[in-house]
Amino acid sequence: MTQYFYVDESGEPGFHSITGSPYFVLAMVQMPNWEPIEELASLRGQLHLLPSFEFHYAKMSSSQRQEFYKAVSPVFFRARAAVILKDEAPRQYRELSGIELIIELLTCLTLRASPLDISNDILVIDGATDALRSALRIRLSEECRKIRRVRPFKKIVTASSHKVDGLQLADMVACAIREKIWENHPTHYATFAGKVVDLWRVK
Repeated sequence: MTQYFYVDESGEPGFHSITGSPYFVLAMVQMPNWEPIEELASLRGQLHLLPSFEFHYAKMSSSQRQEFYKAVSPVFFRARAAVILKDEAPRQYRELSGIELIIELLTCLTLRASPLDISNDILVIDGATDALRSALRIRLSEECRKIRRVRPFKKIVTASSHKVDGLQLADMVACAIREKIWENHPTHYATFAGKVVDLWRVK
């Protein structure tokens, strides 16, 4: 059965911006379908929000965040994430552009998983450009040929988090992981920690 892998991030991937964040988190949330998440629809009603309201960590109040993580507790999903604290990043990553870093982390994060977990599925990336998707497809194909692995994704597509609940969940997962590692505040992360199958701290 086809699985959907939703990707979002927290922080800026580039190393060369003076105003850039000192961390970068890339989260990949696995779900069995594309449909809206019922628990999020119910939460919008409970909080008296518009049905089109986007759950986005940076735009939410503390109480809304708490209610979000509580609401998704029964939702079936699995999460993988790559975390870079830039002052401890390996040299080979420091030379990459922001897009190149995203491609490298996504490739490695995907291939760290067993082919039994990711094979011929669909990757959904928030706001990905055609150039990023094309470069990622080429990079994954190259690595899969080297290790004789079946392609992990039959499609790599762009979507908007404004419209896709899976991407909103990925954003909230990425930010909770940032809280845990960068801010040493694991409260939100603890609500879904049992669903995290790979938390890769890149060193």
